[in-house]
Amino acid sequence: MSERNYLSQSSVQEFLTARKRSSTFIATGVMLCIFSPITLLLLISLTKLGTLTSSINFATGIGVIATLVLVAIAVACFIAGNYWLKVNENYEYEDCNLSEELHKKILKESRDYENKHYIFKIIGIAFCILSAIPLMSGALFTDALSNSRLDDFMTGLSSITIFLVGIGVFFLVKTNIVHDSFNIILQIDDYTTEKKAGKKVIEKYTSIYWMIIAFIYLTYSFLSNNWQQSWIIWPLAGIAYGILEAILSLKKKNQFQNNISKKEALCSENDSATL
Repeated sequence: MSERNYLSQSSVQEFLTARKRSSTFIATGVMLCIFSPITLLLLISLTKLGTLTSSINFATGIGVIATLVLVAIAVACFIAGNYWLKVNENYEYEDCNLSEELHKKILKESRDYENKHYIFKIIGIAFCILSAIPLMSGALFTDALSNSRLDDFMTGLSSITIFLVGIGVFFLVKTNIVHDSFNIILQIDDYTTEKKAGKKVIEKYTSIYWMIIAFIYLTYSFLSNNWQQSWIIWPLAGIAYGILEAILSLKKKNQFQNNISKKEALCSENDSATL
C-alpha cells in the first residue's frame, strides 16, 4: 500500500484527543439521565413518610422540574460530546492504515492506558454492585414499618441505588469510549474491518432509538404518574440496545464475509479463464 494512504500522526492524535473530550461529556450526560429521577423519588418518599410537610402534588411538581432540568443538561452534554465525536469520525467505519512507526506509537499509548482503563472499570463495576445494598437493607425494616410505609421507605432507598449506579456507569462509559478510540485506530477487538462495517449501519439509528426511549419514558411517566417505577425503562433500553447492536453486527459481519467469498470465487473464475 502506498504511503499516501497512511493516516498522518496529527490526524490520529486529533482523533484520540477529541474522543477523550467527548468521553467526559457523554459519560456526564448518561450519568445525569440516570440521576434525573432521584430528586423526585426522594421528595415523594420523604413527603409520604411525613418528614416533609408539603403536599404530595407540590413534591411531585418540584421533582418533575428537577428531572427535566437534569435531562436538559444531559442533552446539552450529549450535543457537546457528539460535536467531538465527529472529528475524523470516518475512522470508526473505515480502514485505518498506519505506518509501522505510528502503529507502534499508538500501540504503546494504548498499553499505557490499560492500567487506568482497568482501574476505572473496577470502580464502575464496584459501584454498580454496591448499588444493591440500599434496596437489600430495606428488608431490615420489614417488621418495624407497615407495608405502605415500607414501600415509601423503599422508594427513598431506590434513589440511593440510582445514585450509585449513575456513578458506576459514568466511569464505565468514560473509560470505554477512550479505550475504544485506541481500538478503532489499531483495528482490534470490536473494531476489526468487518465489524466496522456493521457499526456504520447501527450508528444511523442510535440517536433515533434513544430519542424514542426518552419520548416513551416521559409520556408514560406523565400519563401514569408512576415516576417511582418508570425509571426502569432506561436500564431495560440499554439492555435492548446491546441486543440489537449484537444482532445487527452479526448480520453485517455475515454479509461482509459473503461478499469476500463471492469476490474470491470471482477471482478464481477469472484466473481459471485466463489459464
